[in-house]
Amino acid sequence: MKSCLILCCVLILVASAAMAGCTGQEGDTQIAQMEEVAASLTVSINAGLDDLRAGIRDNSHALSTAGLAGEEVEEILIENLLQHPWALSSLVISREGIVMTAVPENYAEIVGMNLSWQPQVQKANADQVPIVSGVFLMAEGFTGISQSYPVFSPSGEYLGYTDITYAPDAFLGRQIRPVTDGTAYDVWVTQTDGTVIYDTTEEEIGKNLFSDPAYADPALQEIFARIVNEPSGSGVYTFWDRDWNRNVTKAAVWDTAGIDGAEWRVVVTRTGNEDGGTPTGMATPAAGTTDARYANLTGFVEDAAAYAREYGKEAALEAFNDPDGAFIDGELYVFAYEMDGTVIALPYQQGLLGTVRTGITDSNGVKFIDGLIEVAGEGGGSLYYIYPNPGNDYREEFKLSYVIPVDDEWFVGSGIYLPELPAGFNDTERDELVERVRHAREYAQAHGAAQALADFNDPGGEFADGSRYIFAYGYNGTTLALPFQPELIGSNRLDFSDTYGVKILRWEISAAQDGGGFVYVQYLNPDTGAAGLKLCYVAPVDGEWFVGSGIYTGQV
Repeated sequence: MKSCLILCCVLILVASAAMAGCTGQEGDTQIAQMEEVAASLTVSINAGLDDLRAGIRDNSHALSTAGLAGEEVEEILIENLLQHPWALSSLVISREGIVMTAVPENYAEIVGMNLSWQPQVQKANADQVPIVSGVFLMAEGFTGISQSYPVFSPSGEYLGYTDITYAPDAFLGRQIRPVTDGTAYDVWVTQTDGTVIYDTTEEEIGKNLFSDPAYADPALQEIFARIVNEPSGSGVYTFWDRDWNRNVTKAAVWDTAGIDGAEWRVVVTRTGNEDGGTPTGMATPAAGTTDARYANLTGFVEDAAAYAREYGKEAALEAFNDPDGAFIDGELYVFAYEMDGTVIALPYQQGLLGTVRTGITDSNGVKFIDGLIEVAGEGGGSLYYIYPNPGNDYREEFKLSYVIPVDDEWFVGSGIYLPELPAGFNDTERDELVERVRHAREYAQAHGAAQALADFNDPGGEFADGSRYIFAYGYNGTTLALPFQPELIGSNRLDFSDTYGVKILRWEISAAQDGGGFVYVQYLNPDTGAAGLKLCYVAPVDGEWFVGSGIYTGQV
């Protein structure tokens, strides 16, 4: 078996390789199947890009007569942006590089800015053709892509361009998941400069194949060079599995997607033989009610923090990272992070040690690491998110975690899994939720707070559709809209917590002030009359208040 594995690694350097066992015919069949998947993905990605181009092309044609600024222009951009709820913004930029129009309204402050220094702006104005830019750092602190279309006057004079911006992983996930969900394939996508713009394991997004220390191994560098230099091909490499639990041999097949200047390598991988290391798994989750398990959880975390304070950080982390150690108790295991999001203890995913995980999301788009850091920084508390369960073959399940700071520099936590709850919502459900909230925001911005809040609070109105109702709060915690709990209007709920200590309003306010985002809350479901766990999306209206809505799952 070892000699076969060595042979597979050698093949990285010389040829396309077969899958597990290195058997010729079987490997050829698997590679052929992976090539079909890669081809399907490129078709799906290009179709998605074509759809975006069609929308901004229609905007361009309308702007040809409407001009580059004004209420009519804003309405044109908003209408198209609402068709893509996962997209971030849409701009009109003049041929001089000046922002003429920006939607949604929370981007209005950039109107009038001179962006002519930005490479993507320079290229769009120089080439005057449809362009899909490379990734660039956005003002929000993460990378985005600008897909643009030129605007010409009726007489043919070049006026500038309009665009739609989006996070590449948000776009690519919608094209990739329908093809690969339920299969054994993982997928990552890279620009030809080595920047990873999508990965099944989200921690890899944003890294560069040729400069990140995680990829310094010469064998990895060899195959990565082939991937960016060859439009299609196949090979084998060794890296962590998708659960960051052990090193595995992976067969890889790649193809190229992209239109209007984009050239993205789409890499399909499948795990072959193990390359050392024994997979670890925790015990089966303990029986008992959620309340009893939560009480055991909080005591477990408090004991871990006390241990760290007594014996010091180094000794504590050694104990926490031991999958057979004293800090594994049935379903419970300790994790630990620096306050900057660096992983320092994760016994069942030790491939993540040293990784900074700020900004990553669970499968529903919830930034749970950022949430845990915030909760720990406030003295501790609880949070919901979806996470792989080592006790159930690393299947993604809802998790209720409790964290407390050890000191000002790091914190510890643990969690209980809730497999009885559905583990996620599909893209369509989430997109409909985002669209509903953004529609409410646009309504509030167009009609003013007084009229909007009156309509949001009308239990018979369009914004109070049962469990799909719109709610609104001020950033100070003041309740502004709750159509099925009118007695709470005007009350301050900043410190309101649910049954398990999740500070709902503080989490929602943080997400809204970050430009909008997803959170989980346990809250009254007007359709059932009982509390239920729901995925909420919130979005800022302006600097004073925000709106939101949610999708309920099961009961906790």
